[in-house]
Amino acid sequence: AAVLQAVGARLRGLTEEDSVLLEAMVPTARLPVPPPRSPAPRLPMALRICTLVCRSWGDRPQLCQVACAVGRAESPARHGAALPQGLDSSLQQWGVAAPGQRQALARRLREAAEAAMAALLAAEAELSPQQRGGTRARTDILGVDFLLACVDEALELVALAANSQRCLETCVLAEAMGRGVGQPRGDLPRLLAEAALHRAQRHLVEGKDILLIGAGGVSKSFVWEAARDYGLRVRGRGR
Repeated sequence: AAVLQAVGARLRGLTEEDSVLLEAMVPTARLPVPPPRSPAPRLPMALRICTLVCRSWGDRPQLCQVACAVGRAESPARHGAALPQGLDSSLQQWGVAAPGQRQALARRLREAAEAAMAALLAAEAELSPQQRGGTRARTDILGVDFLLACVDEALELVALAANSQRCLETCVLAEAMGRGVGQPRGDLPRLLAEAALHRAQRHLVEGKDILLIGAGGVSKSFVWEAARDYGLRVRGRGR
């Protein structure tokens, strides 16, 4: 009611071309945490989760890396404002003690991040090359930020924004910090290299002429779809 009253009062003072933009207020999760070591009052905090998703073989989204940052609840931590840390340790510090609950949140995070990139890839597929920004323009790496929120007393992952560069920097930093303290090498370098090599291979064959002799029947129709996607000019010859 208070928001409606404030918007109504604001609209009465605007011209016909002006408007009021409303954004949803997402309450950050407040979980029971261990008592602080200091008697000073503990300020409400927010957990921001950064995910990095790559376009894998067959244009399938694949989660590469997750990094978390903690900040003040009224102003969630931004990229570069706090040192990244792992998801599991962050949830433990946040008071999620049950391993099963942490694993369930990790699975939901993977599904949400990969679904976000799948939606973007589907939208890009409907655009013309000019609308995408060029014949070779497409999204291979996507960063999706989430906020750990509490909705109806249940933990929820709310997507905040999508980007590429800042999430990539944060996740690479998290990978390097883990290596610095003796953690095993993660999958991030391999997945990023695979995405780059896949794009390079597409560029090598793009625009080439290929002669197919005996291309097969209906079961091999995917060959023509892949050739069109790779930018090949296919010439066929019957037996």
